[in-house]
Amino acid sequence: MVAVPAARVLVGVDFSSAPTARKPIRLAFGQRRGAVVKLERQEALPSLDAFAAWLAAPGSWLGGFDLPFGLPRELVETLGWPTEWAPLIAHYASLSRAEIRDTFAAFCDARPAGRKFAHRACDAPAGSSPSMKWVNPPVAYMLHAGVPRLVAAG
Repeated sequence: MVAVPAARVLVGVDFSSAPTARKPIRLAFGQRRGAVVKLERQEALPSLDAFAAWLAAPGSWLGGFDLPFGLPRELVETLGWPTEWAPLIAHYASLSRAEIRDTFAAFCDARPAGRKFAHRACDAPAGSSPSMKWVNPPVAYMLHAGVPRLVAAG
């Protein structure tokens, strides 16, 4: 196990793949005080550009993000996409939302009722929506919009 230095600032990120002034990406900043985290401030980011700028700003923090960081192995292998994380994310980022939707819809259409979506091993225990879901909530687009920006920020 790798030791991670304690960050002074904790950030919770409620992500949106299509943020607006009315439905922004929400950031909650806090600091750990013993066994509790004290909320210190909140911030609203009305665009993906604002999110990227926030990520690029100097500072040290530890973040929790409400977005997926990967796709189901079954989906990735069936599509013949890279199985290593960094090349997979680079490939996924190169696709348009329409290409993602059409590819995932074709995958689902070829499967029996009740098993349309592939799931990550963590989906059931966490109660998560499948990361390949493109509507209600559009989790696939959240991965597409968020993770490449995190990677680009370093």
